[in-house]
This record gives sequence, C-alpha cells and structure tokens, in this order.
Amino acid sequence: MSLSTDAERSGADQGTGEARRRGTRGRALLALVLIGLTLLGTSALLAARPPAARPADTPAQEFAAARALEHVRAVAQRPHPTGTRDNTRVRRYLVDTARSLGAQVDVESGGAVRTDMGSPFPAGTVHNVIAKVAGNAPRTSGGKALLLVAHYDSVPTGPGAADDGSAVGAMLETMRALRAGGGVRDDVVFLFTDAEETGSLGAELFVRKHKADDYGAVLNWEARGSGGPVMMFETSDGNGPLVDAFARSGTRFVTTSLAYEVYKRMPNGSDFTVFRDAGAIGLNSAFTRGLNDYHSPRDDVGRLSPDSVQHQGELMLGLVRGLGDSDLRNLHGRNSVYFDLFGRVLVRYPVGWAVPAAAVTLLGFAGLLVLGTRRSALRIGGVLATAGIAAGAVITAALADFGLWYAVTLVRPDMAALPMSEPYDRGWFVAGFLVLLAGTLLFAGRLTRGRPPAELIAGGLAVMGVLLAVVVLTVPGASYLLQWPLLAGLPALGFACRRTAARGGTLGVLLAALAPAVAVVLFTSLVDSLLIALGVSLSAVAVLLAGTGGLLSLPLLARLPRPGLLASGAAAASVVLVGTGTVALDFSPRRPLPDSLVYVRDVARGTSTWMTTDPSPDDWTRRVLGDDPGRGTAARYFAEYGDLPVRQAKAPALDLPAPSVELLADTTAGGVRTVRFRVASQRDAWRIQVRLPRAPLISCVVAGQRMNREALSKQGVASGGVVFQFTGDPDGAELSCRTKAGSRLLVDASDSTIGLPPEVAALAGPRPRANETVPYGFAPADSSVVRRTRTL
Repeated sequence: MSLSTDAERSGADQGTGEARRRGTRGRALLALVLIGLTLLGTSALLAARPPAARPADTPAQEFAAARALEHVRAVAQRPHPTGTRDNTRVRRYLVDTARSLGAQVDVESGGAVRTDMGSPFPAGTVHNVIAKVAGNAPRTSGGKALLLVAHYDSVPTGPGAADDGSAVGAMLETMRALRAGGGVRDDVVFLFTDAEETGSLGAELFVRKHKADDYGAVLNWEARGSGGPVMMFETSDGNGPLVDAFARSGTRFVTTSLAYEVYKRMPNGSDFTVFRDAGAIGLNSAFTRGLNDYHSPRDDVGRLSPDSVQHQGELMLGLVRGLGDSDLRNLHGRNSVYFDLFGRVLVRYPVGWAVPAAAVTLLGFAGLLVLGTRRSALRIGGVLATAGIAAGAVITAALADFGLWYAVTLVRPDMAALPMSEPYDRGWFVAGFLVLLAGTLLFAGRLTRGRPPAELIAGGLAVMGVLLAVVVLTVPGASYLLQWPLLAGLPALGFACRRTAARGGTLGVLLAALAPAVAVVLFTSLVDSLLIALGVSLSAVAVLLAGTGGLLSLPLLARLPRPGLLASGAAAASVVLVGTGTVALDFSPRRPLPDSLVYVRDVARGTSTWMTTDPSPDDWTRRVLGDDPGRGTAARYFAEYGDLPVRQAKAPALDLPAPSVELLADTTAGGVRTVRFRVASQRDAWRIQVRLPRAPLISCVVAGQRMNREALSKQGVASGGVVFQFTGDPDGAELSCRTKAGSRLLVDASDSTIGLPPEVAALAGPRPRANETVPYGFAPADSSVVRRTRTL
C-alpha cells in the first residue's frame, strides 16, 4: 500500500479540472456547431422564398406583380374550361389586351386528339391565341423565335387564378414591359393555349400546325398550388446552354438537375411535354405550394400569392431579355448537372464531368481508408458496422414515418377525401416526421458512441460513396447531392487518420462539421420541395432523402451527452406533433371537406344511380346515398379514373335527355366498311365520352387525325374498348371509323355536365358550407351523366 503526497493529489486535481474545462469547451463548441448547422438550413429555406411583389408604379420597363394581377382578376372571375362561354370571354380578353399592347394577334382554331396517351384519348375543338412581338433584328437567329407558353383554360371546379391565370397575367405584363424597354432582337411569340386541362390539346394543335424547329426555345409556365417560389423543374435534352441562360435571368433561382432526372421518368405531363416530344428545346417552370387550393373553388385571386407572381414574372422577363438578344440557333448542347445555392448562385457543369469527379473522390476516400487502417485509426469492420447503423437509422426513420402516417389514416379516414390526403395543417406532420428522423439519428449516435472518430466519419462517408457510385451511373444529374458532401468529408477523415488517439479540439470538430454543412446547404431546400411535391402522405421519401444527408452528422451526434435520452425525447415529441396535427384537423368553410355527387341516368341499362367517390357518405351525400351505400367503380362513366371505387345507391328517375348518335355515312368497299357518325349532347353538357369495341376497328379519324389499329390499341386506364373524351365543340363529336365489312359497331355514348343540373341538385339539397366539390382531376366532381348505346 502506498500513500499519495499532497503534491501528487494537487496535480491530479489540476489534471481533472483541466479535463473538465476541455470537456466544457468541447460541449460548447459542439453546441455552437449544431446551432450553426441549424441556422444554415434555415437560411437555405428562407433564401428560396420568392421576391416581394412590386407595386403598380414600378418603372414601366420592369415587371410588377400588381399590374399582372389586374389581368389575373379579369381572367379568373369564374371557371372557364374549354368550350364554355367563359372560356370565350377570356379568349376575347387576351386578344384585345395583346393587341392593345402592340402585338400581332391571331386565333388559331381546330380539332386535336392526343394519340400518344392511350385510351381514354382526349379530343376536342380548341382555340389558341398567338401574340407575336416582332424583334428589332430577327435575322440574328436566322428567323427563329422565342416561344412563351401558358394555358388560359381552367378546370371546371375552379376559377384558375394560379393555374394558369398567374402565368397568363405574367405573360401579358412581360409583353408590356418588353415593349416599354425597347424590345429585343429576336421575335417573341406568346402562346396562350386552350384545353391544357383536358389533355394539352391546344399544344397538340400548335405543334401539328407549326414546326418545333421554328422556335429556338420554348418556355412553359405552370402552377400546382397557390404560392411558393417558382421552380424550374424540367428541361429538354441537351440543356446546358439553356441552363446557362437561366443563370443569367437576373432573379432568384430554385432548380436542380435532380428534378430533371426525376420528371423525365414520370408519367406526368403538361403543355411542355407536347413540345418536348415534338423535338423542341426549352424549360418548364411552376410554383407548387398550397396543394389544397389546386383545381379547387378556392383557386382565386385572394389565395394567389403576389410574391409568386412576381417571381414568375421576373424569371419570364429576364429569360426573354437574355435569350431574345442571343442567337437562338445555339441553344442545344451538352446536358448539365446544376443546382442553386441559396437561390442566388446557380452552379452548373457538364454532366460528363460527373463520373470523373466521382471516381477521383471515391479513390481519395479509398486511399484514406487504407491510410487509416495502416495507422490503426480505424478498422474496416468498424467502418462497415458504423455504415450499417447509419443506413439502418435512415431506413428506420422512413419506415416509422410510413407507419405513423398509416396510423393517422386509421384514426382519421376522412383525410382520404383531401387531394393526395394532404392535411390543411401540414406543418404539424412535417415537423413530427423530421423530429422523428432526428431521433433515429441521435439513437444511431448512441449506438456508435465511443467508436474511433475515423470510423464514425468513414461510416457515413461509406454510405454516401456507395450511393454515389450507383447514382452517377444511373441518374448523373442527381450525383451532386452525394459528390460534394463526400468530398467535403475527406479532410475530416484525413485528420482523424493521422494517429490513433481520439480526435478532439476545435479543428477536429470544425472539420467534422464541414460535410454536414455542405449537405445542409444542398439537401434542405430540396427536401422541402420534395415534401411539397409528394405531399405528407409520401413524406417517407423526403425523410429518406433528408436522412441520407443527415447521416453525415453522426460524428457530431455521437459526441453529444446522453444521445439516447435525446433520441427518446425526439421520438416522444414526434408522436406529440403528429398527434396534435391529427386532433387539430377540422373542416370549416375556410378549410372545407371535399366531396362529390354524381347522378347517372343509364338509358342502356334502364337505371338511375347516385354515385360518390368519397370514402364514406358525409352529412350532405348521406341525404341521397343513405348510411350504407353499395360499391362499384367509375370506369363505365369516367374512363380516365379506371377502377376507382365509388359508393352508389338507387336514384329517382329523371327525364334527362340522352346524347344523340347520328349516322352520317355508311359505305363498304374492298372488304372494309366505313362508318361516319356524330355524337352530340341534347342538354348542353360539357364533355362527351364515346366508347367503341376494339375488336372490329381497323382505324378511326378523330378531330381530323387518322388513328390506325396500333394507336387504337394503346391501353390506358380504361378497359372494355377504345374510349374518346371530347370537349369544346357545341355541335358534338364526329368520328369516322373503318371496320371489317359486315361488322356491326356498338357506340356507347355518354355526356357529363359541369355540376348538378337544377332538377338534380334539388333532390340533394344545398351543400353545407364546410364542404366543397372535389377538385377536378383527383376524382369525378359534381356532375350528371346520361348514357345510351346504339348499334350502327
């Protein structure tokens, strides 16, 4: 047994005190770093906000949202879908206004059918407004013009202030500002298309009558919501020069080549899809916040964000002035990887650089792993274990998100009536799911606590490295998300591999924070956009993406005191947040519950039926459906919705006139019978649906276009035949079909109204103020349908 001297005890106390002070300083530094990362993410979110709307007295050569909104008010007074009197009213307003601004204006009318979409095939008569502002030196581009596109039709269920009245108003204001500023060298054509909402028929007519090669670039403008920043989310192939022009447009940038990679693989479409498929090059942009207003009766000027209109107009005018003074023959080149930094800088580089950059970065990472192993700073097994824990935490968070949302839908089944099940108070749910992700990452920090710093850093980087190797070869436009955080993590790994001692100190912490900082800048606004685009119901996808960037913070989280306790607190907080959002969900006149009621008179079957796509009857639909209506599908009367389930009940018989099926000509020659006929509504219905059996058809001429057997055989969501859906022609739909000689042709025709006719509405009574019709496109909205058949 030995006794310590006073000096020895004093030295030990001093060492303990110094260690405590170092620990306190380390915890303070760590707290400052985490606060800094939070502020960095907040700054990235705030930077993506649209610029403030400018007033009407803004200088004439500049864009002012206040002036554009005057046009939006004129356009969006009421719903104005294709073929209606209000559609004609809006068209006249566009013609008169564009002419008053000095443009050369034409109205181009004709029939159009989308033969590439599959059954049901949209078709109809459309009227495009084409306004040309002549350039000062059009020979600059060898006669090529710049084409701006927005659609002026709305859906039947909303006045269309955002979709697409905002772009229409912005184009008129851009036209005015362009002329006030002296114009540009190239011709600029402003195309206001009809019938975008029913299949982009106006764009289809335009590309059929004009060569896509006549236009150096096509700039399409859309909206899916009522506000938020304008995101450039789609480009044509060979986008490098156009992305460079976008970078010079002079306003805030919200864009990423990841969106381009994703969107070109999706079935979604807009007018831009028609132009792109016709060989045009260009950009597609939209704002997307406020999904609950999209296609709804609340898509009015009062809900439309003036700031979003300002952002849309500044981009529009900036691109027109930038591209309009350039040679439009030189806008096709190599694809680019691109992304914005804080909405102020657009980083871009050729996509061909992505693979070499990834290869160099991965080789550097592999070299540091070898160095760390030789210096005993890490073990490969430890790196793999850390990587497994990190990846497992992210996957667990996504699965927990999915499970928690599923529980919400069980508690609140009425949420399924909302478009994409998107709650009005989405913030509670978004916060809850992101806090849940933070909790799983904290728990991963608890599991990896005590591991060597080099293993903690290398584990997260290993996950990024594997993903980078896959992504750069499959979706190179998304590689930047992994490339630059991985590269930023190499200095910290190199520092940690210098010797086996635990890495502490200010430099070690700051280097460890570098990769998370880069990830925060690149991932934050993208995750926010993804949460908006996919909605809360698919937030697990956004959580997976956020977690991929968040796992780089593992070396910092593992340093936190009691990370397990923090993880438990985060998990509890997420449940509280999601639970609060679930309980707080309420429906009122300001936040109405969508529902629908369809009256069907089926003359062919001799039945009258009430139908709704609501999950269950509410106080209004229960009046006619009862408490326990039967089940069926919408396919027969609304082919575009396929086998969408409906609830249905027997309805009183009303004498609603059936559509007429008139035989116009019937000839046989060379073993082929040609039948020409017209289907017309007898009650001023908005849409006509014609279903024909596929077997006997050789070809059909629809809206002036011949469709052969191959085109007619394209199967969409409809089954049981070839289906055409016509809008826009008060005289009805005319078809000419060739069949085998001697065959009979069964014509299954139905027409649909916008809303319930008075005699039908009287049976249901007034809709409560806390309800509104379901937005167009998500399910059949209020309408009456009359169906009949005739064999020709």
